[in-house]
Amino acid sequence: MRIIKVRPHIGAALAFGALACSPTGALAQTSIAPLVAGEDPEYEPDPLTVGPFRLSPQIVATTVYDDNVIANPDGAEIEDVEFIVRPEMVARLGDRNIGFTLEGYGEFSRFADFTSEDSDTYGVSGDFSYSPSVSSRLNVGAGYARIKEDRGDPEARDIAGPGPRLVDSTFANVSYRRAGGRLLVALEAGYDNLDAISPIDDDRDFETFAGRATAGYRVSGPVYATVTGFVNYRDFRLEGTLVNPDRDATTYGGQVGLSFVESERLTGRARLGLFRFEPNDPTLDARTGFSADVSLTYLPTRRTALIFEAFNGDVATFRQGAIARTDTRVSLTGQFEVRHNLYARAGGRWIRNRFVGSGIDERILRSNAALEFLAGRGLSFVAEVQVSDRTSDDPTQVFDRFQASLGARFRF
Repeated sequence: MRIIKVRPHIGAALAFGALACSPTGALAQTSIAPLVAGEDPEYEPDPLTVGPFRLSPQIVATTVYDDNVIANPDGAEIEDVEFIVRPEMVARLGDRNIGFTLEGYGEFSRFADFTSEDSDTYGVSGDFSYSPSVSSRLNVGAGYARIKEDRGDPEARDIAGPGPRLVDSTFANVSYRRAGGRLLVALEAGYDNLDAISPIDDDRDFETFAGRATAGYRVSGPVYATVTGFVNYRDFRLEGTLVNPDRDATTYGGQVGLSFVESERLTGRARLGLFRFEPNDPTLDARTGFSADVSLTYLPTRRTALIFEAFNGDVATFRQGAIARTDTRVSLTGQFEVRHNLYARAGGRWIRNRFVGSGIDERILRSNAALEFLAGRGLSFVAEVQVSDRTSDDPTQVFDRFQASLGARFRF
């Protein structure tokens, strides 16, 4: 079962494309708990060498039982079994100071009975990195991905016949970070073009231009006090009309917080502030909201990692009657090395989607647990369970969902 998570970053759309194109665990001993992966030579991946490139290919084959494929309300659930084959490849070139990474994947999904849900998705991305010193790093990346919308997403297609919505994402990003001495500087810029495949979804096509700048001052050991400014501009393909307003908008804001670097126990960031939503259309109201961006990893022992994430901010919306949408996401996940060849992951996530202008709020509570057994250097088995429960002011959007999967990962 593949669950794509959207990071609380510059903009949801930007991260959506980038994450969808990233192979999971292609270079780690375990795909579910990479933060606590051991260094056992018996299970350590051994890349293939082809000229100057180091190649890490793998194939993941998964069977998923889903008791509510379309994420329908009670009494209208459709259960089925999904079979997924996902080949992945990572090619690396370079050394510690300068490097290039090329990643690609294909994901082929087939259902036992509900064949209209079958899909093929794929993607490729490249990343160039330059680290002139241990304290500074420059990254430039770009890629393309064809993404399948999950039926449990807040604004997913809720009819069975056409199948899941497919979206093409073309994205690019550049970032620079320096954390050394008293000062921390981090600069990011990104672009994403989301293009829904079906012509009936042209109203969902838009471009995102985003930027973020952070400055920090070391206050104690690995702790920096930070100030961050960000801006995000969305440009929709369809122009406004007399009936439908222009949805182009700029979101900007600022945050203050702490960043933790050079620490063996606690790393990440915690930032709080305000955002301002400014629509281009004069008939739409601007608004100010609370902004949060938290991503912290705590390692109490070498075999345990706890990851806490929180986000609150403005994202794009297509819901009829809504002029804007504010998302709140809070999650806690644990990664564990049970023994040298057995890893576990467990966590929970709470999400609130507030559709401004329509009066509709939706809340979802999701929990998941997974185990991975390493049978050898080139073979592991993964079992995963996920339970979702969504409540909504719109009764057609309420659902419960249970998904369980068993998969095998082959590395060559």
